[in-house]
Amino acid sequence: MMQIFFKFFLLVALMSFGQATLAKEKQYLLTEQTYKAVNAAQELMTAEQYSKAQSQLLATLGKTKAGSYDRAVVQQTLGYAYSAKSQYKKAREQFQQALDSQALPEQVSHGLRYNLGQLLLAEDQFKAGIKVLEQWFKAEPNPPNNAHVLIASAYYQIGQFRQSVTHMKQAVSNNKTPPENWYQLLLAGHMELKQYPAGIKVLEKLIVRFPDNANYWAQLSALYGRQNKQVSALAVEVLAGHLKLSDGAVVERLSDLYRYLGIPYKSALLLQKGMKQGAVADNTKNLNRLADSWLAARERTKAVVVLKRLAGRDNSGEARLKLGRVLFELEQWPEASTAFKASLKDLKGRNRGTAALMAGLAQFHMGNYEQAQGWLSQAAGYKKEGRQARYWLDYIDQVVDASDEQEEEGVS
Repeated sequence: MMQIFFKFFLLVALMSFGQATLAKEKQYLLTEQTYKAVNAAQELMTAEQYSKAQSQLLATLGKTKAGSYDRAVVQQTLGYAYSAKSQYKKAREQFQQALDSQALPEQVSHGLRYNLGQLLLAEDQFKAGIKVLEQWFKAEPNPPNNAHVLIASAYYQIGQFRQSVTHMKQAVSNNKTPPENWYQLLLAGHMELKQYPAGIKVLEKLIVRFPDNANYWAQLSALYGRQNKQVSALAVEVLAGHLKLSDGAVVERLSDLYRYLGIPYKSALLLQKGMKQGAVADNTKNLNRLADSWLAARERTKAVVVLKRLAGRDNSGEARLKLGRVLFELEQWPEASTAFKASLKDLKGRNRGTAALMAGLAQFHMGNYEQAQGWLSQAAGYKKEGRQARYWLDYIDQVVDASDEQEEEGVS
């Protein structure tokens, strides 16, 4: 990147050199010997023969007078030759000497300061680079956006985040479609300064332009979590209005964000609409998402509809177990019992104990004590559910005994 930059400025230097030598002021006229030497070196540099150009310029340098315009031009040109070969330390030294001589026209010196600032930053001399660049900014009527980004990066490196944010805001505001890394640097500055509302605004713009980046969604969720719920909800509404909701990944993440913010009903509606329109895949993962959103919104009947669809595709038994739990909460005992029994065909591990326990309790509520005892006896063999299963078995024994005593008293 640095090489490309300096090749560009080399062309600018060649043009400015020609203009400088034609200047009317006598102090900006090269001697014939220096002019020919520099011109030959520039031709070599144009042909990318930088080593030969360096040799010729070094030979010419020794023939010039210290502090003269001739020497400053040779040093400037030599600096570009070094830069083109990534010899940045040598380039910096030549640029600095040319500037220190104060022999160059101010316009040429101005451009050279920017180059020197870049070289200092490339060598991680951030404070020195910033000092040179700030001097350049004072004399530059229309600084390009890249210059703001350059110095903002340097300020960030030394922990001066306010200055970094100031320059990045300028660069971003001047560009209709700022690059992603510009937003990232601006966001980093806001976060360091704990300017969370400003960080949210940057993240909203990032998500609108780059909705597939999961990190931005996670960061936005975390920052929304610091805000009032009503403000958060409104922010999501505004964000949703700018997103392409025909993109399944975007819909899924926005739905997750709604649920994270405690707005599960809208999360479910968004997913349901996306699946109906075909934007969101109708798969087990998204059906689980939809069911969880309806459950979080306390819309159990709607969750049951989704879980029944999910149960038909699930081979693990987990969907039927979840369906059974919801039906149990709705006191739909026969349907719940059927779901629990069906789940046991595929369930493995600890959840088998849960399914057996729940199947037994469903049978108990239906008054089928004998079947309830059968399922609860199975659940009693599991460590987690054993204690609760034995409690219900004892309770059923008491209920059955009391019922038998009533029948005997009735007969007698």
